[in-house]
Amino acid sequence: MGFLDRAKKLAEQAKGVAEQAKGLAEDALAEAKARSAASDGTASAGAGASGDPRFGTAYVPGMLGRAGWRERGLTDPAAVLPIDERDRVGIPRSTRSEIVEEPFGMGRRWSAGGRAAGLFYRLYPEQQGFEPPAGRSPVTAVPGAWFAELPDGRSLVFLEGGSGQVVLELSGMDDAERLALTQAVALQLAAT
Repeated sequence: MGFLDRAKKLAEQAKGVAEQAKGLAEDALAEAKARSAASDGTASAGAGASGDPRFGTAYVPGMLGRAGWRERGLTDPAAVLPIDERDRVGIPRSTRSEIVEEPFGMGRRWSAGGRAAGLFYRLYPEQQGFEPPAGRSPVTAVPGAWFAELPDGRSLVFLEGGSGQVVLELSGMDDAERLALTQAVALQLAAT
């Protein structure tokens, strides 16, 4: 079996796992809402928030002042930047995300022990038009990916996928760790 065949098979498996996880998360959210409403007789708390607490900070539509990935029907960044991959590069599974907007996109960031990884969707024209001050160069190991360094030491990887343009933001990692996360995100994007 060739490399591309294996990559395609892995992407298909990842898509199946992601769909299964999404279904379980939706079921858990529905159950929690039903219990909450039944216990206090009021509307369920957190309506509109993304349900799986493992994703970190619950996303509330419009919480950054304008529509984000959820309103556009995009996959939560926590599912595109897998928890196992974050854990492998030293960002523990217990690390909760923060929801942020940067000049290059809207998304989630996980920070722990001097390391950080984030995944951002380029949703608006100014985000899509963002160019790093020092320019960017191709990531030869991942077709269609571009790499850039910001003056503050953060690394950005620009990727295209079924969900649109995303930016992987990394800091405190070596080249091998950055490449591993870039490849993991590229596989997730190929599966969407």
